[in-house]
Amino acid sequence: MTAVNPTRLRFQIQGVISFFESPEEFHRRLSDLFSSYGNRALRFGESASAIPLVPMYHLPHPVMRQLKLDLIPQIQANPQAALNLSDSLWLDDYFEVLQTAIFILGNVPIKETTQIVARIKEWLSPSIDPLLATQLFSVGTKSLQSRLPEAWESLVYTYLSDQNPKLINFGLIGLIEGIKSPSFTNLPAAFRLTSPFLRDPYPGIMRSLERLIKTLAQHAPIETAFYLKQALSISESAETVRLVKNAIIAFPENLQKQLKSAVKRDL
Repeated sequence: MTAVNPTRLRFQIQGVISFFESPEEFHRRLSDLFSSYGNRALRFGESASAIPLVPMYHLPHPVMRQLKLDLIPQIQANPQAALNLSDSLWLDDYFEVLQTAIFILGNVPIKETTQIVARIKEWLSPSIDPLLATQLFSVGTKSLQSRLPEAWESLVYTYLSDQNPKLINFGLIGLIEGIKSPSFTNLPAAFRLTSPFLRDPYPGIMRSLERLIKTLAQHAPIETAFYLKQALSISESAETVRLVKNAIIAFPENLQKQLKSAVKRDL
């Protein structure tokens, strides 16, 4: 693994970016750059959920940070070339190259909405690495959510309205990542979209639902506690009770007491 010299790194990245409008050459040179800085034998102590299923270069943080900084002006100046480049990079096997494709897509000017959404739908296959699925929503839809929230909500609803639990999970992941975004303000939409699943949850989506409730609790604890108490009063599912019990820990202490009382009344 090559040590990171900031001046040399900038020079190398500029050499890659000079081929911004030549996707195949850019892709080849980017892979060479990542390979020179990578340590593919490295194993970190992350939890299993934080480790990608696809191979990694294990790059030093300055490499990706500088690449992203230098890519943004090019993406903004030439969005169609950026989209073409993201298509090429998405064919790669390595996590960091796929991350780069997602970063490019998330920074393409919003006037290319149709092309952005088309790629997200194409890339979000049921077999996608879970960490990449999360990044597609947290990074790949960044411009969409902040500037066209209706289009973002429509995209999330596409997955939530599917019959395939894997695709429903994508919709829940989309909501989780959307709620984490500083630009998120549409709490009623989040409640409306998830209400059918909260009233009648099932095993294939329970983990994502629990993560969603805990994320909502951090974002808007009072409103979320009220929403859960309403759900408990309507739902006849024991799974709803279990879901709320598991999520109670994410709330402030005073709201935990209220929710525990609501759960007891529903038993």
